[in-house]
Amino acid sequence: MGSAETITLEQPCIDCGNNVFELDIGFYYCAECGTRTQSTIATDIDLDTVFGDGALYSQRLHRRAPINQEVHFGDDEPRDFGSRPLPDIQTVAQAMRERYLMGLQVMLQNQCQVLMETYKVSPIICGMAGPIWLSYLATTGVLQEGWAIAVLANCKDLPAKGSKNKPSTEKVTINEVYRTLRKSIPIYSTLAISFLSCHLAREPVLPTDIIDWAQEAKLPYLSFFIEMDRYIGTAPAACPLKNRTMFRPTRILGSWQLEDVAGKIAQKIGLHLPPVNFYAVARRWLEELSLPMEILPRACRVYEWLLPTELWISANGVVGFPTRVVVMSILIITLRMLYDINGYGIWEKSLNGVADKQGPLEEGCEMDSNMSSEFDTRELLRVLEAVHKDIEVKHDYLQDLDTYLKYYRDVISAGMARDPELQVNRTIKRCWDIYCKNKDTEFDIKPENLNFQHKNIKRKRYNDDVTISTCSESSTRLHADTFEIKCPLPKCAVDSSLRGERELDRMRFEMEENWFCYLAPVSRRKSKGYINYTRVKDNFFMYAVHADYYILLRALAKLAKVDMRLLHDSTLELERKLTWIEGKIRTSLNVPKDQSEGGPVERQEFDLD
Repeated sequence: MGSAETITLEQPCIDCGNNVFELDIGFYYCAECGTRTQSTIATDIDLDTVFGDGALYSQRLHRRAPINQEVHFGDDEPRDFGSRPLPDIQTVAQAMRERYLMGLQVMLQNQCQVLMETYKVSPIICGMAGPIWLSYLATTGVLQEGWAIAVLANCKDLPAKGSKNKPSTEKVTINEVYRTLRKSIPIYSTLAISFLSCHLAREPVLPTDIIDWAQEAKLPYLSFFIEMDRYIGTAPAACPLKNRTMFRPTRILGSWQLEDVAGKIAQKIGLHLPPVNFYAVARRWLEELSLPMEILPRACRVYEWLLPTELWISANGVVGFPTRVVVMSILIITLRMLYDINGYGIWEKSLNGVADKQGPLEEGCEMDSNMSSEFDTRELLRVLEAVHKDIEVKHDYLQDLDTYLKYYRDVISAGMARDPELQVNRTIKRCWDIYCKNKDTEFDIKPENLNFQHKNIKRKRYNDDVTISTCSESSTRLHADTFEIKCPLPKCAVDSSLRGERELDRMRFEMEENWFCYLAPVSRRKSKGYINYTRVKDNFFMYAVHADYYILLRALAKLAKVDMRLLHDSTLELERKLTWIEGKIRTSLNVPKDQSEGGPVERQEFDLD
């Protein structure tokens, strides 16, 4: 190829700031680094030169750099402000904006890909996330032509005051441009858009799922900045910030806050959201609770009867109740109606000796004839107690020390430049090597192998003990859960009534710890039916409930990852709405047709039960 034509342009190169360009196959390339300019193009060209066999066309918009020229890009070496001459600050602001938006878009694309491949979410979310993302960018004003000029105009008075070690105007301006980008388009907005896409696709993906997957590094968010160079290339010279600074999140939102951010994004772009897919979410939770699927159609009837507005994602902040809490409240109301959990003491009857001391308890109403007779209220409470013990609310990285250390190394401290010459880093490496060498070693530590200074230290105390009576020996003390294993006598018998009282005391203590008050089972009631609980205020709110209802509330609140009091408040609110709707319908049915004619009206009663 012959010598290329050299020309000087007003717009400098975005990478090196050079104004001298070479014309080649219709485009202008920087004479220093070979980057193609995007602002100027030559129109008088030969098409055969561009698309012919001997054409030199690069999809990366770069030519090969001149020979014997040393080019350094990206984060291969530490870079500081002033270490090399930068182009004008407006070009720097535009380059930072372009790289920041490109990086967030790549992060969003990878999040959708992980949701689709790992968590079997519908591929339709990939087609929904793109338009939402572009519409959101359009509403922020970052893509406007005069955005960089407006941001730089606000930075003129920033370095006016300061100490002797006042930073340079260039550094302050670059930091302000970066803060403006982070404030206009936060990094956590990618999580909100991913959640919005799943919501529009009618997938049973909850905000708690998105937050948990992001915290456990299963969703590209916390440490994705390490892989950013692989997708968007190394940072150009016009962008002085490293990937760790630009794309590392500084916070993780809560599930309720994520819902609020998603609602605000939808409101900004004018997106009309549907309600939560109640059927899919309720079905998912019933499967996790191991409950019969016959409950689902009746729960859907209650949902269609109520249609609570809280099931629509709102942008009003943390006001009201989260959507998942409302779905769980509807399930609680359905289970209470189907299995007649209204304070009849089903749980107390399972405790030997407790029901006899509390007197004869009233029998509840009969269950729905369409429900399975094998799965009754007693079985429901047993399943809920077992599920409450089995539900694991900890993250995967909290399972053991080895998992947590790897999580801290790969996620929390990812990308940190460690100097191997420092004494602290050498000590950390030495300790890590020792741990990795001995982590598989099993330590056999037994109490009898330890040297106690005092004999009474060997005695193990039990908080929950029962009395064991034998024919030949006096009473001794033993733990309630292990007495069958540790008692060598064949004729030992446990006072079952005392054990039942211990279980009841444990339940009362647990309820008081969670700001609930234990109510004794109902012995006499004027009419059978649904009990509406209320809150009692004595310096603070106390929630007086029965043990059956508390077991139901406890298991479902743990599954929804929400405080029991919040779930109970949501249930009370829906119960009040349901009572109001039933009262309105009853009033409407009691109005005769000839009332509008002005004649005498005789009130009629209709039994809706």
